[in-house]
Amino acid sequence: MKITLHMLATLIVVGMLSGGALSLVNDWASPLIEINQQKIRDEAIGFLVPGGTAQEVVSEGKFTAWQVRDGDTLLGWVVQSSGVGFQAEINLMIALDPERREIHGLKVLDDSETPGLGTWIRLSGAQEEALRTASDRYLAGEVEVAQNYPLQYFSFAEGKHLSAAGDLKVVKAQLGTGRDPTQVQAITAATISSTAVVDIVNAAVLKLDQLLDAQGGV
Repeated sequence: MKITLHMLATLIVVGMLSGGALSLVNDWASPLIEINQQKIRDEAIGFLVPGGTAQEVVSEGKFTAWQVRDGDTLLGWVVQSSGVGFQAEINLMIALDPERREIHGLKVLDDSETPGLGTWIRLSGAQEEALRTASDRYLAGEVEVAQNYPLQYFSFAEGKHLSAAGDLKVVKAQLGTGRDPTQVQAITAATISSTAVVDIVNAAVLKLDQLLDAQGGV
């Protein structure tokens, strides 16, 4: 009996010490994680809508929207939202024009999609660099290559952008520059990931409209 009580007491003490240690580590790490996440968000906003200052407009759960302004001039909007992908949650940001009629960019912040297929929803470093140096953010023939899936969210043809009316749909066939602005070309063999991104984007733009309407419009 004494041995059992001793073992039980030891387990209780170890459990309390472990719990206390985990709590201390969490208290120490949480602010650092938040600072890092804020840095990632700020960098993504600056990439999606360059040249302005972001001001949070609405936020609800994992959904947040910012206006990006240069003084009194509205440069555009950035919306952060998430949804379920092929394997896990996809967390992304989209850029909208000032009137919120067109999509002007997309950046996936976090995902667990299939390497080499579903992960093509992300921008590569080379793609980001090319977009930074392209004044109109249209990369011509590169847009129609399956591996370059996110490029079409910046511009699918010269001067043309995808719709921000919540009406995007995935098309498996290869699309040319004359496509309808509601059509998104799927990644070959990764239709689920392609559709997941479209669903998140559609839901995000509609939710932004709903939240702004509830606030009396912006």
